[in-house]
Amino acid sequence: MSPIISSGSIIQGCERFSVPADHSPSIVKLMSNYDKVPYPDFIHPATLPGNMAAIARLHGVNAPSPESCRVLELACGPGGNLISLATLLPNSHFEGIDLAAGHVKTGNSMIGKLGLSNIQLHHGRIEDWVTEADSDEERFDYIIAHGAYSWVPEEARQAILAICQLRLSDNGVALISYNTYPGWHQRQMARDIMRYHADGIEDPQTRLRHGKALLSSVAQNVPQGSAYRVALEEELKALDQANEAYISHEQFEDTNRPCYFHEFATEAASHCLQTIAEADWGDSTYEQVRPDVASALASLPKIRRAQTLDFFRRRTFRQTLLCRDSVAVSEQLQSSAMESMHFVTSSKLEGDQITGSNGLSGTVDHPVTQAAIGRLVDQYPSSIRCEELCAIVDSQEPDSIATLKADLFNLVCVGLVSVSASPTEACREVSSHPRATALSREQVLLGDTVTNLRHQPIRLDDTTAHLVRCCDGQSDHASLIESMIAYAMANGGLVEGEQVITGEENLRPLVNSKMTSNLQRLAAMALLVG
Repeated sequence: MSPIISSGSIIQGCERFSVPADHSPSIVKLMSNYDKVPYPDFIHPATLPGNMAAIARLHGVNAPSPESCRVLELACGPGGNLISLATLLPNSHFEGIDLAAGHVKTGNSMIGKLGLSNIQLHHGRIEDWVTEADSDEERFDYIIAHGAYSWVPEEARQAILAICQLRLSDNGVALISYNTYPGWHQRQMARDIMRYHADGIEDPQTRLRHGKALLSSVAQNVPQGSAYRVALEEELKALDQANEAYISHEQFEDTNRPCYFHEFATEAASHCLQTIAEADWGDSTYEQVRPDVASALASLPKIRRAQTLDFFRRRTFRQTLLCRDSVAVSEQLQSSAMESMHFVTSSKLEGDQITGSNGLSGTVDHPVTQAAIGRLVDQYPSSIRCEELCAIVDSQEPDSIATLKADLFNLVCVGLVSVSASPTEACREVSSHPRATALSREQVLLGDTVTNLRHQPIRLDDTTAHLVRCCDGQSDHASLIESMIAYAMANGGLVEGEQVITGEENLRPLVNSKMTSNLQRLAAMALLVG
């Protein structure tokens, strides 16, 4: 990589974007805050290059192969998201940058433990990466900025777009997440209440406690059933379910600037970028909108249509995919692009009814489609390539193949089947010496959440986490049983129903009877590789 500049400017459309020479006071404060309260090491499934590539290709963009790509993550935090991607795509190269030195140190420690050689984390400002790429080695096929755009000062926000403008490969895809209006008008009200009451309090936990206390007090003293109380109670419920470190930054940092989607699209256009679609399939459909409204929306220009849909949904958050404005993007989904893709589903099929883990459901009428979905259900959590699914159909029935492809396309669009430009290869059958992913075996030592082979976060109870740690590929089932009995005896027993089972004579038959099903559950979670 060419030397990173510390000051200067680059052309931004007809304007010139200046890079500050020194850390501004807001940046210095931000660095201090993130060192005091490290940001949670979240996993973002939408950032999987296979997902980004699939959506881009379905919109006519010939996105680079995820199997051998270059990925840059801005504001990567402790690197958990990027590290997971690096383990899944060993022939790709990953780089991350973060302002907090503690984040980078934590991430590099994990990289060392896993022995990864295809990833680098850098400590520094986003602005320092605003440089023209001199060669393909300095361009990136996928650029990720998740949890940064709305939460950094203006100069860093402009730098995010400038980096996408300067560093994306010709058909590269960027993902930028940000808070959005109109939904954030309500959240802004709750944020303002909490920040006002906690003003001047330095300790993060005390600040959070005081802020939530006032918000709760206000809600309880507003008439029951009033719109104001309903809104405040919604925000309190969301706060109760969120990670405290996340709340500390989301609600109490000086900078949290939501925007309307059309404003974001205009800002992106000033950096020679255009929107492709949302990184989550369900965010681009007309679900929960009346047919007459959907028809009216469909007649609007792309940006206006998406913005109007946000008004209907009271949208609070977006994960938008972008590319260079020189690339042809189709507003109509290109179903032909699905022929080279991989399908997977966690949905359940009973007769002609398919029900997703997201609560959605639908009807699968055609026998061929039912057979294909049944095959996907049996193969889960591994994926199946489109041509393999089509092989189910007799070659003498071309109409059935067309029906199958059309049905798969529709099921993808409504979120009942997932599609990716790269395969998911997980161990579906439990071996004699089960082996969990190296990443998950390290993650259970740090907390209750691990990342699976589909780049999804999975929360585990303590007992299951210990089993994951023990699945090292060296221990057979008998050894695992002994390890789990020893763990249970050292930790007060195991919970079975409403009872706590203690004592080796009681634990042994319980652990022995549950071991196979528990290992099968790990396989279904896509945590086993052997």
